This record gives sequence, C-alpha cells and structure tokens, in this order.
Amino acid sequence: MAFDLNKNDGFQRESSKFDLSKGEVEKPAGRSSGWLIGLLGILVVAGGFWYYASGKTDPAAKIPAPNVSSDPASVVVPATPAKEKVSGMDTTAVAKVKSTEIQEDSISKTSVDAAPAKSPDEALKALNHSVPVTFVQGSSSFASSNKTLIKYIVAYLIKNPTASVHIDGYASSDGPIALNQQISQARADAFKNHLTVLNIEANRISTAGKGIENPVASNHTVSGRKRNRRVEITFL
Repeated sequence: MAFDLNKNDGFQRESSKFDLSKGEVEKPAGRSSGWLIGLLGILVVAGGFWYYASGKTDPAAKIPAPNVSSDPASVVVPATPAKEKVSGMDTTAVAKVKSTEIQEDSISKTSVDAAPAKSPDEALKALNHSVPVTFVQGSSSFASSNKTLIKYIVAYLIKNPTASVHIDGYASSDGPIALNQQISQARADAFKNHLTVLNIEANRISTAGKGIENPVASNHTVSGRKRNRRVEITFL
C-alpha cells in the first residue's frame, strides 16, 4: 500500500525567498584600490605644498654664501653690497663704478709717482747731437731751423754761465770732398755767429767742420742729402 506524504492540497507552494547556500556575497570591484590611490594623491599634494612653502619662507636658503678671501688686502668691494635706494635710484651700480674709478686713479698716480724724473744732466745729454739748423746746398745759409731747440740752448747757456757748447758742421756728398770740408766748417761758424747775436759769448762756443762724415740719411737721395747739410750741438 503506497502513501503520498506530500500534503498537496491543491495549492502550489511558493518557492522559498531565502537562499541558505553558503555562497559569498559579491562585493563591488575596485572600491578598495580607488581609496588607496586617492590617499596617495593627497599625501603627494600635501608634501609638495610643504616643500614649496618651506623654500619660500626661508630666504637664507636661497642666498649664496659670499666668498671671503683669507687675504684682507685683496678685499676691495664686498661680494654682496647692500642696495640703497635714493630717490628711487639703485646706488649699487654707482658704488661699483666709483670703486673702479678709485682703483684706476690710484694706479695712475702710483705709475706717475713711481716714474723717476730725469735729472737736469740727463735731460741735457738727451739734447746732445740734436740738429738746430739745416743749410742750403753749397752754402752756409740756413734752409730751416728748430727755433724751440735754439731757444732752449740760449736759455741754458744764459742760466749756466760756466757751461759751453760745441758745434759740429756737416755737408752732403755733393761736390769735391775738400770743398765739403770747407762748407761744413763755414756752417758751424755760421751757427756760432747766430748764437752770439742771441747774447752768448763767443768764447763759450767751439766749432769744427766734419765734412761728409757721420751722415744721418742716405746721400743717394735728395731728401737724404738735405738732412745731411746740418750742424749738431754738444753741451760741455
């Protein structure tokens, strides 16, 4: 005899609304990783802000240390001169220019002071063998004269009564040697007479004719021969 234990009284039972299986509840993906990324971003932004703020608020960190020489004599201008504002003008550049001018001025003064002055004897020796007069060809007439040198010669002889001067006369290679010897002597005597006219005693002036000796220029050119027709002076 079979029994139907299902008490089915004609009504269909509703399926249970509860799932008693031990399956895990699915969690939405990506929520935890997004939270970590956001936290890291906040930390980075905060760190950057702190670094920027600390750098701005510490002016000593951005000012380089001045180079100070161990030799106090070598320090002329401070490495970081303070800026002063006078009527809106920056005086730092002005201070640097003045410092440079002072240094250059001191150097020039030192150079002038250090240069030894020539003694009167040295200055006088420098004038020896100078040419006060040149002459016309074949003549003892002046062709040109150095008036400044002549004035100095006269002034020196007047100021120094015991001093004397020697005059050497010269000729170019034009003409016979004997004639040039005579002309050179005549030229020396002509300049002696010129000095006596300027109140220099004749006994303080000696002369000599040197002919064509010691040319100062080439006798092969016209300009050279003009320069060789001359007299030279030597103080004694």
